[in-house]
Amino acid sequence: MLGNITHPFRVGIRLVIVLGTVVALLLSISGCNAGEKEETASAAAGVLDLRGRAVEKEGLLPLNGEWSFEWHGEEGETPKEGTIQVPGLWGQTPMGDGTKLTSHGRGVYRLTILHSPFDGLLAIRIPNLSTAYRLYVDGNLQISRGVVGDSAQTTTPYQLPAIAYFSGLAEKTELVLEVANYHHRNGGIRTELQLGTLGQVQTLRYQLQSQEWVVLGALLAIGFYHIGLFVLRRRELANLFLALLCIGIACRMGTIGEGIFAHWIPSITWTFAMRIEYSAFALSTLFGFTYYQKMYPDEIPSGLLKLAAGVGGALVLLCLSLPAVTFSGCVAAYQAYVVLLSFACLFGLSRALYRRREGAKLATVGAAALVLSVVNDIFFYNGWLRSFDLVSFGMLFLVLMNSFAISHRFSMTYSRAEQMKVELTEWNHSLEERIAKRTEELQKSYMELEVSKSGLERMEQSRRQLISNISHDLRTPITLLQGYLEALRDGVISEPQHRDRTVRLMLTKVEGLNGMIQDLFELSMLEARRMRMNFEPTRLNEWRDRLCAEYEPELTEKGIQFGCEGTDEERMSATVLIDEHRMDRVFANLIYNAVRHTPQGGNISLRFGVAPSEGYVDIDVIDSGTGIRESELPLIFDRFYNSNKSRHSSSGGSGLGLSIAREIVETHRGELSARNGESGGSIFTIRLPLLTEESMPDAEQITS
Repeated sequence: MLGNITHPFRVGIRLVIVLGTVVALLLSISGCNAGEKEETASAAAGVLDLRGRAVEKEGLLPLNGEWSFEWHGEEGETPKEGTIQVPGLWGQTPMGDGTKLTSHGRGVYRLTILHSPFDGLLAIRIPNLSTAYRLYVDGNLQISRGVVGDSAQTTTPYQLPAIAYFSGLAEKTELVLEVANYHHRNGGIRTELQLGTLGQVQTLRYQLQSQEWVVLGALLAIGFYHIGLFVLRRRELANLFLALLCIGIACRMGTIGEGIFAHWIPSITWTFAMRIEYSAFALSTLFGFTYYQKMYPDEIPSGLLKLAAGVGGALVLLCLSLPAVTFSGCVAAYQAYVVLLSFACLFGLSRALYRRREGAKLATVGAAALVLSVVNDIFFYNGWLRSFDLVSFGMLFLVLMNSFAISHRFSMTYSRAEQMKVELTEWNHSLEERIAKRTEELQKSYMELEVSKSGLERMEQSRRQLISNISHDLRTPITLLQGYLEALRDGVISEPQHRDRTVRLMLTKVEGLNGMIQDLFELSMLEARRMRMNFEPTRLNEWRDRLCAEYEPELTEKGIQFGCEGTDEERMSATVLIDEHRMDRVFANLIYNAVRHTPQGGNISLRFGVAPSEGYVDIDVIDSGTGIRESELPLIFDRFYNSNKSRHSSSGGSGLGLSIAREIVETHRGELSARNGESGGSIFTIRLPLLTEESMPDAEQITS
């Protein structure tokens, strides 16, 4: 009996030592990485010199180092000026002269960035700052979150990452960042601000948001999947609590990081989001502990579960009834609750592992990974570690291990069912001549087992299909490039010509992905009406002649007749206000789209129809090609719409050509439509407003 106690205790101690070693390794690696960043680009005395670095080539640069700092503490406290290290929490990072700060107050950070002129927009990604801030760039307010004040009454907290962008033409940029915190236990800048081009910063935001959306969606899907399993079999309470654990972590994830819930519900308050975060933090721990207690009731006592439920309920009540500054200041109680239950759970799993319980190995590995991610997050949110939130990923790993355990359990069920089938069959034959009634009961049991086996097979097939679909969506974009790289690494491709051809093919794939990203970025800018347009008055006859001269030789060489039609020259002297460069892209998309679907000997023409009394001009791109299916006409301008017989302008490309063309035309206050011609082929019509004396813009509007 003594061995049954001491041995699992030793296993638990070993797990604690392993977890502590991994955490220490994460701390050292994070510290090394932070040190490398500070050595390569670090501010000193409020000045960050980047003149020797090309932002557009080197990628995102952290704005770390010594910022100028002005501290305004609680009311009545004398302001202090000096420097401070960024990133750093106020309660843990003293000023340059050693002055210690409290967590509550208002700080004004200043940084002068010296950089080479850049012909484009630069951007700064601002993470979640506690708990209200506003950023000035060269004296102009660029972004703000919440209301910055000098007291709790005049400050409105709000946390959400943001992007501030500005022109990079100047050689010096002045940043002033005001941060106020009177509502949270920690104030200041926990994570680094990052500088880069607008495209780089937006790509980073897209990656982070996509990552959180994928993980959040996976957690919710898995949670509702296990709720379905619980509904089908109410006795399996473990499925219910695993589902609640997934949903709880998803709720916490939605309130931190990129602030998914804030994007869903813009009216959600910071205090309400904090209550969700802390309540989900405590409840998820309780649900996880309950899940393992239901899985291994002999190893984890029910009395400990009752105690955990009482403490967890008290913490949730504390969170719901007290102000945010109070319950966030009690975070040590929440963290101690989580750590104690986590290691109690690991100790119980070590006992199950020693007793060779079914699925104990996989359960221990998954729980250890989740506990490790929890410890990482505690270090991160206390400002002791440069890292990022890992609990959601640890939860996904736990679910993966749980899926393996379920698969193993199903496999064992199949084996036992098959063995029982054989035994019952033999027993049935032996008793068949003795007791007819007993034989009928055995036959009924046999049929029930067959039905159960079929049901389990259907459930397993459904689970495999779900995992296969998710895995395919995650692996497909990188599988091809990974295969080429592994072939190059392993020397499978050794001939220089073959290697060069492979590299060129890889570059082609990467260029295709970059093209898609660029098209998506341009389409997003157009949809947001943030694309800079250079509008110029242009006469229709001059525009028509230029288009004819540009495309007629090329199409004639391809064996396609090309012509330009128009009304009388008096009407063609009308003027439109356009960005010729952008409109050239529209015509290139439409004309080359027509070329792909028009055989040699066919016709493509431009037809200008001017209606001065109605104030617009219709420009038709007409071809004698294959036409468009009527069912596909409403869909051809959608993103990534693809059909072998559709007239999609991006066939073989990014799938965004017609969408971009439509947005460009609508930016000109026009319309782009498509229809089939009466005698075959298709007609794309661009309708643009004519420029009149009443609608003549001033000089500033022309280049807006």
